[in-house]
Amino acid sequence: MQAALNHPWLLHDHLEDISGIEFRHPDAEKLKLALIDIAAHDGAADGAAMRQELIRRGLAEQISRVEKAITTVSVWGAQPEAGPEDVLMTWNQLIALHRQWHSLLTELKDAEQALGRETTEANYSWLQDVKARMSVIDGTEALIEGFGAASGRTAQTL
Repeated sequence: MQAALNHPWLLHDHLEDISGIEFRHPDAEKLKLALIDIAAHDGAADGAAMRQELIRRGLAEQISRVEKAITTVSVWGAQPEAGPEDVLMTWNQLIALHRQWHSLLTELKDAEQALGRETTEANYSWLQDVKARMSVIDGTEALIEGFGAASGRTAQTL
């Protein structure tokens, strides 16, 4: 969402991506629908114009939450100063991660229910497997670090 707020052109070029994202929190869903509506009807020239329109629609608190939700500054492509190439690379990776995460959450619920109904080694193994795959995705955000070369960002070294 932050990438879409900072780079509204994503909404024009990738409206289907954002409309297909499922958010569990009602405020996130509300903000998503507003972004889609703005992109479909009014458009927004830049991130500042997008924010102004969302604030006009009473969504200032939701914007603030999204801005605070970024867990790592290394998600360079979501930042306002990122270049289009970095934005798009980051966008594609974040969309894929979100879809994987949502799919794993659904599978986790199924595995927990199966284990609750029938305590078998197979159901326990399934649950452990899902949890292991979720922990791998948790660390995948780090793969985004290093983006920014197309925006003129210098690489960080140890």
